[in-house]
Amino acid sequence: QVMEKFERSIYSLFKMGIAIQNFNKRSERKLGLSVVQWCLLRQLIDMPASSAFSLATALGIHPSTLTQTLKRLEQKGFVYTSLDPKDSRKKLISITRSGKEKLDKTSHQISSLPMKFSKIDIFMNELATGLATRLV
Repeated sequence: QVMEKFERSIYSLFKMGIAIQNFNKRSERKLGLSVVQWCLLRQLIDMPASSAFSLATALGIHPSTLTQTLKRLEQKGFVYTSLDPKDSRKKLISITRSGKEKLDKTSHQISSLPMKFSKIDIFMNELATGLATRLV
C-alpha cells in the first residue's frame, strides 16, 4: 500500500513535469519567449557578461539545458557571446538591446504566471513532503 502511494506520487510528479514543459512551449509560441528563456534573460540583467557555468549555477539548470536555451536566444538576437578579457579561453554571455526590449515587453505577461501556478506550488510542496516522509 505504501508502494502504491509512492508510485502514484511519482506518476503525479511526472504528469506535472509534462504539464510544465507544455506550458513552457506554449509560452514561447505566444510570447516569443519560453519561461526558461525569460528567466535566463532576467538573470543576465542581474549578472551581466556571465559565463555559462555561472548562469547554469544561478538558475539551477543543467548546462546542456542552458546551451540549448542560449542557442535559441542567440538565434533570436537576444543574447551574444564575447571573449572574457581576463581569460580569452572563456566566453561571456550578455543580453542584447533587443533582448532587453523583449524582456521588458513580456515581463508583465510573465509576472502574472505565478498566480496561475500557485496551486502547482502547493501541490509540489505537499508531494515533496510526502515523498521525503516515505523515503525516510
